Amino acid sequence: MTDKHWEAAFEVVDRLRDAGHEAVIVGGAVRDRLMGLPAHDVDVATAALPEEVKAIFPKTADVGIAHGTVMVLDPAPTVEVTTYRTEGTYTDHRRPDHVEYVTSLREDLRRRDFTMNAIAIRGDGSLYDPFGGEEDIRLGIIRAVGNPDERFGEDALRMLRAVRFAAKTGFQIEPETKMAISRHAVSIRHVSVERIKMEMDKIWTSGRAGLAAQVMAETGLAGHLPLMDRAFSGTNLGIWEKFGKPSQPVEGWALLYHMAGLQDGNPFKLSNAEKRSVRDILTSCEIRSERSYSPMDAYRLPEPALIAGSRIAHLTGKSGMPDEPQMISSLIRELPITSLRELAITGNDLIAWSGKKGGPWVKKWLSNIEEEVVTGYLKNTREDIKGWFLDGIESEG
Repeated sequence: MTDKHWEAAFEVVDRLRDAGHEAVIVGGAVRDRLMGLPAHDVDVATAALPEEVKAIFPKTADVGIAHGTVMVLDPAPTVEVTTYRTEGTYTDHRRPDHVEYVTSLREDLRRRDFTMNAIAIRGDGSLYDPFGGEEDIRLGIIRAVGNPDERFGEDALRMLRAVRFAAKTGFQIEPETKMAISRHAVSIRHVSVERIKMEMDKIWTSGRAGLAAQVMAETGLAGHLPLMDRAFSGTNLGIWEKFGKPSQPVEGWALLYHMAGLQDGNPFKLSNAEKRSVRDILTSCEIRSERSYSPMDAYRLPEPALIAGSRIAHLTGKSGMPDEPQMISSLIRELPITSLRELAITGNDLIAWSGKKGGPWVKKWLSNIEEEVVTGYLKNTREDIKGWFLDGIESEG
């Protein structure tokens, strides 16, 4: 997020105000600005109705028109503009059954989750902060706007968002808000695993997964989410405290699956690529729990999986100090080949040298040659491979 995003948002606010409509910048961008953090989205809220916004800005897109959101495409970068609104009942504990447009900024902010997310910046740069969000940020507190039972009853995902914000910022969840999470914890079951996964991805890379695990265990949230009741219990919390800040969320999923003893299944609907990464990390962890990595391990498994697997083996007490990433990189660099395609021969060569018809034996021998070359017992030249192969074929009779 650059200054240009803020400039575009302020320009949108000014143009709406020039047209006679109240408009402010709202949401996470305001919170992050007050915390000195880079923002990821700078959104505008306004008393203008969506059709009025579209009349002022000729270039728009209806990205969320059902909920009053219009994407303003010019000025660039794009800015989302949402009409002030209140929300009806939440029969599914996740989405409002309907929204109603209002002209009051306070009413719009009152429907938001936490005080630190219910602050607006006016066009002149001054704050509108009716619920004390700036002070809560200063004190390091995550507090629900108004009645926390109402906020979590409306949208159960807000409970996990409170945990995620605590992990991101290191803030404490205000006691009444935390107790309300405990009272409503069971309703997290109404939230789709896809939305749960999105929040957990951010928790894994927050650098405070241990804090999140502890809060989820204390409030009972962990008991209503797959695998987490086991993975976030007892002495396991100490492991999460040491988890650190991985570069990819998939490391968090791998540790969760490992600690919960999951052998098969995909309760959080990880993508196929993520599932492969988890399998590779857990395979690496299993290897490293028993011995050091071999050249064949470095050949068969991706470097990030080897690094993560070594780290998890160490965290769970299955190995000594984790391998330095540079050491793993060096092991990979020293490999004579990095794939079967780099062998100096092909299956057709084996058929020609042996005088035999093709069949499953070709794949078997290619695999044998591949391993001999990778482990350094056989040079990757046609002459060396041919001699070794013919000796082997002859000994087979």
